[in-house]
Amino acid sequence: MSLEEQVNAFSAHLYLDGLPVVLNYQRLTRRLSDPRIARRERLDVEVALASDEGAGFLTLADHEDDTPLLLRFFPKDRTYEVTAILEGVYRGKFVTSNRYKRHLHVSSGSDGFVFSVSKYGVDKATFNDLANGPVYINLAVNNKLVYLARENDRLYFLDSDPNVSKHDAYNSVPASFVMKVVSGPGQLPDD
Repeated sequence: MSLEEQVNAFSAHLYLDGLPVVLNYQRLTRRLSDPRIARRERLDVEVALASDEGAGFLTLADHEDDTPLLLRFFPKDRTYEVTAILEGVYRGKFVTSNRYKRHLHVSSGSDGFVFSVSKYGVDKATFNDLANGPVYINLAVNNKLVYLARENDRLYFLDSDPNVSKHDAYNSVPASFVMKVVSGPGQLPDD
């Protein structure tokens, strides 16, 4: 990553339907701190935390007041490489799309995945388009819009329509996030 890209990066939180976007790791860790968790659920959570597949994907928090994942957007032309800013094993990991399952997760390399941000009236938004307070946005990964999907009570984000029937009547709507910019270019984000 070039120095110019690092200097022009900005940090933001994402929300969907009032809930913060988090890593499943954050959601599971919070779940373990619940004193009313049953032994079976505790074991399921511990197994998920022990695997990257179970802990390293983006999802929605269980509660509105949970701490959102801080994301850092590094500009590349009119697209962005995105990293997670989270203490511990996921610090500085890139947000990418799993090539086989199509869900968004964190990885040690960007693997060529870039995100574009669009808002009403602007197809590929820059920081200047986003800086004036919270704004509704759509994310696209390598020009594929991001959708919210549910499977076995597990929420995750896909870079393809989760409609497996391929019938137009069941097409999903791309996720419409609220983006709240936390720090602009030249500013370091607070962890």
